[in-house]
Order: sequence, then C-alpha cells, then structure tokens
Amino acid sequence: MRNFFVYPKPDKIIGSPNPYITNLIKALSRHHRVVNANAKNRGVFNLFRFLFQTDVYVLNWIENLTEKRMGKLQAVAFVCFMGCAKLLRKKILWILHNKYSHHRKEDPWIDFLFRFMMKYADKIITHSHSGLEFVQGHFPEAAHKVEVIYHPVDISVYKDKPSAPEYDFLIWGSIYPYKGIDKFLGYLKNNPPSHPYRILLVGKCFNQQYKETLTGLLTENVTFYDELLGMDKIAEFSGRARFTLFTYQSKTVISSGSLMDAISMGAVIIGPNHGSFRDLSQFGFVKTYDSYEDIFEIHREHVLNPEPYDSERDRFLSENSWEGFVEKLIEAL
Repeated sequence: MRNFFVYPKPDKIIGSPNPYITNLIKALSRHHRVVNANAKNRGVFNLFRFLFQTDVYVLNWIENLTEKRMGKLQAVAFVCFMGCAKLLRKKILWILHNKYSHHRKEDPWIDFLFRFMMKYADKIITHSHSGLEFVQGHFPEAAHKVEVIYHPVDISVYKDKPSAPEYDFLIWGSIYPYKGIDKFLGYLKNNPPSHPYRILLVGKCFNQQYKETLTGLLTENVTFYDELLGMDKIAEFSGRARFTLFTYQSKTVISSGSLMDAISMGAVIIGPNHGSFRDLSQFGFVKTYDSYEDIFEIHREHVLNPEPYDSERDRFLSENSWEGFVEKLIEAL
C-alpha cells in the first residue's frame, strides 16, 4: 500500500460538474491511502503539510496555478515544495490534461510551470496520443516519461438511453469561449440548409457578454437552458438527442471528461478531429469532423444507417474503469 497525495482537492465544484478528482481519490482509496482525502483545500500549501506522510504526489492542472487566488505566491511556494520533495525522494506524477490554459493565450508563468514540470516530474500521464505528440514536439527531452492512458469512465449514475430523439444535437457543459459554441451557432444562423436541425444547448454561461453573443445567434430551432445541472439530468437530456456534439475550437484540449461521460450515457458523439476525439474515433460511437459540413454529413449517414454500438461500448467501458486506471497508474510508477 502506498500513500498518495492528490492535487487539487476542491471543496466544491464550480460550473458543470467534473468529478475527476473525486473519482480518482475514490479509486485510489480502494487499495491505497490518500493522505489528504479528508483535508480542507489549502492549495499548494497542503503539499508541505503532508510532505512526510506522502510517497507519491499526483498533480492535476498544476500548470494553471497562477489562475488561482494568490496564484503567483502559490507558484513560488510550489517550486520550493518540489525542491523539498526531490530531496526526500518523493515520486511526482503529473497528469497532463491540456496543452495550455483554456483561458489564457500567453502567460510567462504558465510557460515556466510547463517547462518546470516537464523537467522535474517523474512520470507524465496523458489521456490521448495528442498529449504525447505535444511533449515530443515541444519538450522532446521529457518524452520518455510520458505514458498514454485513456481517460477513465464512471458508469455508476447513468441509465439506458431511450429511443425516439427529440433533438438532433445536444451540446452540454459549462459554457466558455474556448468551446467554440458561438462559432457553431453562427454557422447555423448563416446557413439556411442547416436551420431544420434541432439543437439543445444546456449549460451555465458565466460571462454575461458571451451569453449575449450566444443569445443573439439563437434560431427558432435552438433551445438554450442557461442552467447548472447534475449528471442525472444531463443524462436524461442525452437520451432525448440523436448526437452529443462537442464544438471545441481550442487546440489546447488533450482529453475530455465530458466525452467519457457522454459515452457512458449511451450517446453517439461528434467531436473535433484532434485530442481524445481523434483517438477514440476508432470506435463507432465517436465520430470526428474537420468542418461543420462534416457534422451534418455524419448526421445524414447515421439516420440512413443507424447502429446501436452496444457491445462495442460495453467493452470500452469495462476496459476503461477507474479501478483499471489506478492499476495502470501503479504500473507506470
């Protein structure tokens, strides 16, 4: 049994629920000890607090430290922590979720933390081959540390998907500019042949200016619920749509927890041809597009030749459980 510290450990979830850390702690705790499982969130300062109790630090989104409260101070403290951890021979496992921050185009602190982690992490886990390609292209000296493990899936809260869809496309999750929803809605509005498609957009938009932009792009066939919903409700909406659509424009995306949730919900997914969408396009239930025209061509083909993909999906879910993910992490260490 090993002693793990998992970062970050949020006290509450803001935005569309992302249970990644909760599921990771739960899965690790089955056979190991997570030393900060019940600790309050104190940012990077908890890294010091549990220094002598920890064998392995599992760090997520650590490169975005400066976006947090007292971020620059936390970043300096983190560098000091890493010096202590290395002296004490602690293992540092970095899960590389993104190629950069979704919300900042350039930031010298983020650049520094990327370089720093590439140098000092003992192992780098990424959930798609685009993460490995990113490291090989920009930090080739760290490529030997990288291991690709598909994003794990939680199937505990989902129900069977009913038939007879009311909508053609469901887009769900917290709404941010990097997801490109405004670009897609703009295309719909300016291309009359695409007007008949029924779109259900579900998610909280926290930026009032961006919300006004989206509202101005809605057509009569687009339904927008500006709400923060639990996964059960989202699963219900998924059952009412023919496809779950991801319109991500940002190339910073390596993997998507929402993609894995959509698979669990029984959805047929359409997403951009990069990151984990491209990796998983080998499975029939994940389709990829290079242009918006491709989305509607995929729709037409699927309506003419629908496939349930049930056995393929069941196999994928069983092979990519959280329990299995932790086993692969231990093996990687």
